[in-house]
Amino acid sequence: MMKYQNLKTLFVIFILALIVFQSVSCGDKSEPSDIVSDTTSPNASTPESVTTAPEETAPDYDPKIEPYDSGGHTFNILYNGNDFEPNLDFAAEELNGEALNDAIFMRNSKLSEKYNMEIKAKFKNDSSIVSSVSKAVKAGSPDFDMVEVNGNYSMNLAIAGVSCELGDFPYLDFEKPYWNSFMLAGSSIGGKNYFVYGDMNIHALGATPCTLFNKVVHENYGFEDLYTIVREGRWTFDSMGEMIKAVTSDLDGDGVITQLDTLGFIGNTFVIDCFLSGTGYQTIPKDGNDIPYLAIDTPEYINIVDSIVTLCKYDNGTYICDRYPGVDREYAPMEALAADRALFWIANLKGVERMRNMISDFGIVPIPKLNEIQPDYKIHYQANIGAAVSIPLVVANQELVGMVLEDCAYMSSQSVQPAYIETLLKGKFLRDDASEETMRIMLSSYYADLGFMLNGQGLDILSQLRTLVSKESTEVASKIAKLNTSYQKKLDKVIATYENAE
Repeated sequence: MMKYQNLKTLFVIFILALIVFQSVSCGDKSEPSDIVSDTTSPNASTPESVTTAPEETAPDYDPKIEPYDSGGHTFNILYNGNDFEPNLDFAAEELNGEALNDAIFMRNSKLSEKYNMEIKAKFKNDSSIVSSVSKAVKAGSPDFDMVEVNGNYSMNLAIAGVSCELGDFPYLDFEKPYWNSFMLAGSSIGGKNYFVYGDMNIHALGATPCTLFNKVVHENYGFEDLYTIVREGRWTFDSMGEMIKAVTSDLDGDGVITQLDTLGFIGNTFVIDCFLSGTGYQTIPKDGNDIPYLAIDTPEYINIVDSIVTLCKYDNGTYICDRYPGVDREYAPMEALAADRALFWIANLKGVERMRNMISDFGIVPIPKLNEIQPDYKIHYQANIGAAVSIPLVVANQELVGMVLEDCAYMSSQSVQPAYIETLLKGKFLRDDASEETMRIMLSSYYADLGFMLNGQGLDILSQLRTLVSKESTEVASKIAKLNTSYQKKLDKVIATYENAE
């Protein structure tokens, strides 16, 4: 059974990085941020009254692995991605002055020098990665040292029996904060893990969902300050729904709401997954023995689905692009937000990056809660985009792979991930201090749900959810009840595969 580093430690590191970069980027402001309280002592000018607190030393998480001569080994990485949201975790061919690219390039260079090896990253689309790794493993051929593919396909590799169980893999220390503890704990079955997210996985961090809002539209309608609503825990399905309904209107007067009208909310079916994750509900939780069980045929889940159906109804002002042939599901929301025709769009941090040239100001807030009774904001890594790390069952040198991955995760925590956060904070993407505050909320709100990772095993919970919401189903309970039996059989098969694995 793996030991997991408390998420609190990981969050503290995020917060420290955010605070450092905020102080660097905002140090010349004449007014303090409204989210920082004034703690100056009235006696601060009197030397005798000042007590200097001892400086806290940051924990040293360096694994201190000695250099190793691999004899010029080519460290082959097989990874996924797409042109719209490219995976840049290892793709940096030269220094170009961009903070993230240069941090990745320098990290790769340090690894190559330390282990006398060449790093080669090969791109393939998701489905062909599973077949490529399976073919290599069955042939006993060490074609790849590491695989980076999303959570769904990482699970497919595990079920296919072609990736390593990571619990006792040489050099990997999952108690270190540069490994993602909540995803390890959430994705394991019976204490076994076959893939892991770490600080090297910027592609996964960039897949973090959030709500973007157009400040011009928000101000034009005289709504209450959205950041205040978030701080006070009142950012819910209902509060969002009220604003959506107030804004949506037939701009051209043709009697039909289209992507060219004034919209309270526009997005594609991805937003449906996000609304579910914002509730913090686990469709496949686990018992005390780390064995998963289904939790969809429950009053709580049915109520959540009904609430999402209501929030996403056409008559309530929500525009889901996939409902309309010919509407670009990716670009239509960005165009509407940039043209001051939409108030809300749910995207991920990569979507925030794509809005860097938007003229009007926008802000970001978390995905809304189900209701005010829900204690905290919640969010998930997007399992069908963000890449995790798997190790093929057949590699040339397990010890080398373990050393490289542990060092890579550590080096990434020191340079690559801070560079990504710095890029966000330096004004290229986030436009105000309050958005930085809400990003801190999101980074502390992650949870994992196997229901987001088992689509490839026939447990298409999210696909069915999208269908129910898109069709504005009035028979949610009966539809879910029909799915439950078949899902249980498929989940039992997954559990058996893990239990029988050597």
